Amino acid sequence: MKVKHIIKFAVVALIFSISFTATAQSLRTGYFLKGNPYSHRLNPALMNDRHYISFPMLGSINLNTAGKFGISKFIYDAPNGNGLVTFMHPSIDTDGFMSNIDSNNRLALELDMDVFSMGFFAFGGYNTLDFTLHSRTAMNVPYDMFKFLKTLGGGEYDLAKFNITTRNYFDISLGHSHKLNDDFTLGVRLKALLGVAYADLMLDKMKVQLSGERWMIDAKGSLSAALGGRFTFDESGMVNSYENPALGIHGIGFGADLGFTYDLTNLGTKGLVISASVTDLGFMMWKNVSTAGFSPEPYVFEGFDEIATGADGATIEEQLDAVGEDIGNMFVLADNGVADKDEMLSATLHIALEYRMPFYEKLSAALLFSNRFNELYPYNQISLILNCSPVNWLNFAISGTNTNLGLGFGAMLNLHCPGFSFFIGSDYFITKVNKQYIPLDDFNSSVSFGINIPFGKRRD
Repeated sequence: MKVKHIIKFAVVALIFSISFTATAQSLRTGYFLKGNPYSHRLNPALMNDRHYISFPMLGSINLNTAGKFGISKFIYDAPNGNGLVTFMHPSIDTDGFMSNIDSNNRLALELDMDVFSMGFFAFGGYNTLDFTLHSRTAMNVPYDMFKFLKTLGGGEYDLAKFNITTRNYFDISLGHSHKLNDDFTLGVRLKALLGVAYADLMLDKMKVQLSGERWMIDAKGSLSAALGGRFTFDESGMVNSYENPALGIHGIGFGADLGFTYDLTNLGTKGLVISASVTDLGFMMWKNVSTAGFSPEPYVFEGFDEIATGADGATIEEQLDAVGEDIGNMFVLADNGVADKDEMLSATLHIALEYRMPFYEKLSAALLFSNRFNELYPYNQISLILNCSPVNWLNFAISGTNTNLGLGFGAMLNLHCPGFSFFIGSDYFITKVNKQYIPLDDFNSSVSFGINIPFGKRRD
């Protein structure tokens, strides 16, 4: 994979809002929902009410995206009404377009897919075994990158903090939830992590200045990957491609989740339960990471061959391909060798408060606060959730959420009876899409569903 292809992927993903976020793990709207087989992934102290075993590969699938912008900021109808053009088309007003761009434009996608999972009562508590695939990808594109592409004029542009990261790994976890008394429950999950793919493009510094008819670039940063292969270089010593990627285990790590729940009824507050957890405490060690870095001296970029704006009638796919090629040509990198890399996981804190209604105990209202500790792509949210369990085999919840990326609302439905369980839900419903079902205004969205097999006697 050539560097220009990596950049092309970033541009296409950003404009179409289909890159990696922020908030997978498990459906937060279902945190308090009775009969939810996967609430232990948010707080290991939360117990299911039955033994269960997942339907292979379909026990739980969560796909989440996060971004404060949508396609409407970057893709427009062509002036002649035939097809689409990017924001770089001459008909798109520069000042109007740039007024909608933030200083940092972040986008994230997360996929969690259950390979196998089970839960059972034993050893004085509730136990879980999970084998799960996690995929985390995120990017940040600074304001000046769009200004640079839109104007291509003189002056200086600061493209620092243009970053793309991706982490892909399996975890094998064992969990145990134990009631110390009628009110207090503790839980812990221990995880072995198996890394399958890692890549970073990080720009700590990148100043681009027009000098005559050439661009002078002063950059500091790196491109690194652990995919089983390594970067190759041309005659001048500059990176050319990434060759011989291979499926396999390219990293190992360890993680832990800790949590508790406490029922305050015996303290005089009947129906009030407080809980908290910290998930993904741990680290990952990536092996044989191939790294390329920028030259320590400023270098010359001869300019774009022909920047694609759609004015020539090119299709939107051709425009995006050309932009990716042009940007990729700006990145001149040299070999920095191969080494191992250690990093901490992005831990998440959950704090929750639930109140069961005194007039109808099958109805509860709850608050859930979540904060992900991540230096590059921090995320926090607070949700108000209403939960209802009118009968033993049916539970549902609705939620309203405020995050650092915007507002949203969600819902979850859970059907569970002996031998069959199905849930579906979302933390963020998409409200406005185009004809291709791509979000127009922002890209906060999630979808979660799963099929499982509960068995055994129901327990309170």
